[in-house]
Amino acid sequence: MFKELLLPEVKRLIRDKDWSGLKEFLKESYPSDIADLLEELDEPDALILFRLLSREKAADVFAELEPGKQESLLKQFNNQEIKELVAELDTDERTRLFEELPGKLTQKLLDTLPPEERREALEILAYPENSVGRLITPDYVAVMPSWTVEQAIEHIRQTGEDAETINMIYVVDEEGHLVDDIPIRRFILADPKQKVDSLMDRHFISILASEDQEEAVRLVKKYNLVALPVTDSKGILIGIVTVDDILDVSEEENTEDFQRIGGVTAETKALGFITNIIETPLSKLYKM
Repeated sequence: MFKELLLPEVKRLIRDKDWSGLKEFLKESYPSDIADLLEELDEPDALILFRLLSREKAADVFAELEPGKQESLLKQFNNQEIKELVAELDTDERTRLFEELPGKLTQKLLDTLPPEERREALEILAYPENSVGRLITPDYVAVMPSWTVEQAIEHIRQTGEDAETINMIYVVDEEGHLVDDIPIRRFILADPKQKVDSLMDRHFISILASEDQEEAVRLVKKYNLVALPVTDSKGILIGIVTVDDILDVSEEENTEDFQRIGGVTAETKALGFITNIIETPLSKLYKM
């Protein structure tokens, strides 16, 4: 409904070359709403609208697009635009993109990554399609048991900005084996001279990268986790899976179950309409 109301206005702004008006509109809009509009615009207008987004918001909007639209836009970007966009995507969003694009285009995107990030992307893509390994992000904070709390907090300050979450800090030994996870509040309340080892209880929930994604959903729900650490078969910490990615998997599973029970096809529009209603702020509903 909202998409149908906004689409003519967006087209008018593009036609009138009212770039300031478009930028103001994009600044105030949710990424999911902008993605809905991009799906409806033809390629030239969609490209104009997308290029008016800030770099950070462009990544958020791109992650919301259907694979076909993502591919369509990427084919129109120059190498620098692709490099900037892929760099802004979260690791898990990047993995999903690489999974769904044709091999030739995936290789082009991989080539834009720095060597270390390219290696990480290839390692993640090596896991089976529905395994936990496909959901992992290497952006977490890990500390050593022998460190003082003061050292650990300084490390958190230095590396936490790029982490998916710092609610939970992971403890690894010298070989990288996961030995505990500790809520950050425990570091904040501890004596700076205490050793990290003194904060540990060695009770933690983790999952193998080879496990099915549904098992990750079950563990996160059962233990009310913010993030789930992922290890290899030797117990070495290789990444984490965050609750938002788990919810995405859970939502996909529930939608598939609903479709099977009700005989509903993936093309059903009502589900998208309901989702839009739920995600729209009350003030915006009244405004409409």
